[in-house]
Amino acid sequence: MKKYPGHGILERAKRRFSGEADEMGIGREQKQLTRFAIFFLTGAALSVMLVAEPGHPWLRFFWSGTFASILKILLGAAAVLWILKKVSGVNVPRGILKWVYGFLFLPVVLFPVFRCYFKVPYVFCRACPSPCPWGVSRSFFFSGFLVLNFPDRFWCSSLCPFGTLQEDSLSFSKRFFRLPTWTAGMAYIVLFAVLGLYLTTLFDWPWLNFFDVGHYAFFKVTAVGALLIFAAGFFVPKFWCRCFCPVGTIDLLIASFRKAK
Repeated sequence: MKKYPGHGILERAKRRFSGEADEMGIGREQKQLTRFAIFFLTGAALSVMLVAEPGHPWLRFFWSGTFASILKILLGAAAVLWILKKVSGVNVPRGILKWVYGFLFLPVVLFPVFRCYFKVPYVFCRACPSPCPWGVSRSFFFSGFLVLNFPDRFWCSSLCPFGTLQEDSLSFSKRFFRLPTWTAGMAYIVLFAVLGLYLTTLFDWPWLNFFDVGHYAFFKVTAVGALLIFAAGFFVPKFWCRCFCPVGTIDLLIASFRKAK
């Protein structure tokens, strides 16, 4: 092989930058593993408390108006951060956003799984006699998620605790599976099913009685379902996001309409 002037320097630079890239990759993976472990242990502790001692003083804070106000302020701050990013180019590190928003919103998205009055969590909050933190502010939260997703999928990519857990869980796996082609429409089926179930609470349809448990014992079924989805995320990248999440699916529909125009 013919060597040109500076060939050795270039090769050494390639090896150096390749090593630095590998170190950066290892460092990022370690951060993801650490964040996943902390989020998982926190979620597990909250879940055990919800099941074993739902009236624990530590849990009452999440039902307080103070906690709801903090989350609403955070959603407003996220919108301001995105505007600043577009106007001035100032960008808050994505890792910091994932820590702050993931940690604070984790209880909100987790509680309905273990403390829901109905067989399907997240949907029938309007008819719930004792709403959880999600049910209390669901309209504001859901609208905020959609608004933040409108510019660059900001909520899904940087703030959502489910998305963060799904992304970090991939650090544990070395082999991934591809979903069958027929699952491509699953997210849309889930979205329209959720919409249909929500309408039962608006018009007081008798179908609501089928989903009304009347107590909080159905968490054993919903928890198993949640664990299966959670476990699938280790082998199928963004399994929840791609197949079940209504927020992500609505965002995909909006994006499709934009492309069609």
